[in-house]
Amino acid sequence: MTKPKQDNRPAQPPSFFALGYAGLPENLTVAGQLYRRKKVFKHDFFAATGLYVDAAGRLVVLKIQRTFPLFGFPMAWLGARIAKHEIAIFRQLQGIRGIPQFLGVYGPTGYVHEFIPGEDLSPDMHPNEVFFSDLAQLFNDLHSRYVAYVDTNKRENILFGSDGRPYLIDFQISFWLKQGRNDNYLARWIFKRLTHEDWYHYYKHKTRLAPQCCTVEDFARAQNRSWYIRLHRMLFRPLIQLRRKFLARFKKSPTELR
Repeated sequence: MTKPKQDNRPAQPPSFFALGYAGLPENLTVAGQLYRRKKVFKHDFFAATGLYVDAAGRLVVLKIQRTFPLFGFPMAWLGARIAKHEIAIFRQLQGIRGIPQFLGVYGPTGYVHEFIPGEDLSPDMHPNEVFFSDLAQLFNDLHSRYVAYVDTNKRENILFGSDGRPYLIDFQISFWLKQGRNDNYLARWIFKRLTHEDWYHYYKHKTRLAPQCCTVEDFARAQNRSWYIRLHRMLFRPLIQLRRKFLARFKKSPTELR
């Protein structure tokens, strides 16, 4: 398929995209209901996510994990494992306020959930105390079902719903203690460590976006950076910067890849 030429930099090869140049399907059927593609939210290395609408105007989201080979090496097996993990956690969390309704599996690496209108949490937003109280309850509910969200370090992973409530959608790297208290010691230790990180990032976001709502204890907890976070930043920040320099040589992903 011919790639659009936007500037003089070379276009990204298909291996840079989860589905190659094929992109998301035009149509989608869930529980006997036909949906058509309305918008592609994102198509990166690991997954493609899009918005679909039915004849009545109901909106759903389709997410497909990687299926396209990486420079000839099969990757569908990895996409299937990640999808299985994320689907299992999504199902585990059903019924919690702030978790979208899971609607079904799509193929070997995809799934569908209800669309939640809203925006990614960003620095120019000013959530109130109610928002952060609801977010704290959401984390408590996740942890009570032995799920650590893990990816709370980035604000954009928290959705600020149009109803003013917080939502969590992406569970790709979340950790689930499948046997709860009966799991092994190492798994329980990892879970405890990761839930601690969830709370550290919660207080970091709260003190930065709504400092007027914070107590002295909130500010203290936002400074309680663990050795795990320090080690992670020391090891992975150079890799992230190297990746950005590498990707800067290529075009950005087109809005839609068909």
